[in-house]
Amino acid sequence: MIPAWLGRAGRRGARWAGALAALLMVLGTPGRARADAPEPVRILLYHRVGDSRYPSTNVSAEAFRAQMAWLRDAGYTVVSTRALEDHLLRGRALPPRPVVIQFDDGYRSVLENAWPVLQEFGYPATVFLATRALDRGYSDFVTWDEVERWARQGMEFGVHGHAHQRLGRADPGESAEGYARRVREEFALAAERFRSHGLPVRWVAYPYGEYSPEVVEACRDLGFRLGFTQDPGAVPEGADRLLLPRFAVVGSLGDQARFRERLGYGALALADRWPEPGPLASAEVERFGARIVEPARYGRVVNLFVSELGRVEARYDPATGRVEAPGARLRRRINRVLISVREKATGRFALASWLLVGPGDE
Repeated sequence: MIPAWLGRAGRRGARWAGALAALLMVLGTPGRARADAPEPVRILLYHRVGDSRYPSTNVSAEAFRAQMAWLRDAGYTVVSTRALEDHLLRGRALPPRPVVIQFDDGYRSVLENAWPVLQEFGYPATVFLATRALDRGYSDFVTWDEVERWARQGMEFGVHGHAHQRLGRADPGESAEGYARRVREEFALAAERFRSHGLPVRWVAYPYGEYSPEVVEACRDLGFRLGFTQDPGAVPEGADRLLLPRFAVVGSLGDQARFRERLGYGALALADRWPEPGPLASAEVERFGARIVEPARYGRVVNLFVSELGRVEARYDPATGRVEAPGARLRRRINRVLISVREKATGRFALASWLLVGPGDE
């Protein structure tokens, strides 16, 4: 429900916003792509719009309108999640500079404050619903009747779990079988509620951005075609269709300057990540790193960040694309590893990140 580029937000939202600001200062300006350079798909993730009661997950209505206008004026084309699916699964071409707009949870403020702006600009969007909140009629959320009317007006919908549980690892004392069963039930029940209201079951966004091999396997088995994380980055070629990155636009990350910066980052394809995305076997991590795909496209200086640690000195072999940094003991439940490097052709930074779920509870 509450995203952050490099870890968990909530009461620590200000801390993570500060970490992101520091990261951006290290990276510098993303750079400007050449007019003939191919542009990756960038997915923008919102939660609340125009609801100042929850500043860490909110973007003001004025800021949201300004961002939508900037996308238009800067030459971006907003495309639907269905168009993204057609592109990723069937190879259909997208228009230049494609952007996808998504909202997690199903808050009423999106219907009241964002939807009129989206209609004004003619932009498609997708809302991912946490279905139990609608079943129970929570006042901050839209109702099922409103969802059905909204769908007829053109809004797309995806699953955001049922009870909106943290699913990145088994709970203390929970068996592997019990964990796998809980994961499957969380998404299967939400899919059932979707079908009962005439909504297609095509896409899933993981609650709190948490995922594991069990989460991905369950969603694949249940027939979801695309899955969305809260890991920052543009969508690289060959991305796992159930682990698609998104740029969060919330709180202090929603100001206009940072919004523009994130639209300037290129996509970075990684392979052989360590630790692997998802739950950690131990708080003691042996090493951080990955292999950059097609390293000849990039410069020789690579940045590696870990949420809890900040920038970590890493060794980089430009011949193989291998990036490696020494490990550390991680205290927090949620960390993200982020790697960035400059594209030779454009001069802009490309970046990719992945989630680590540790045994800690900070």
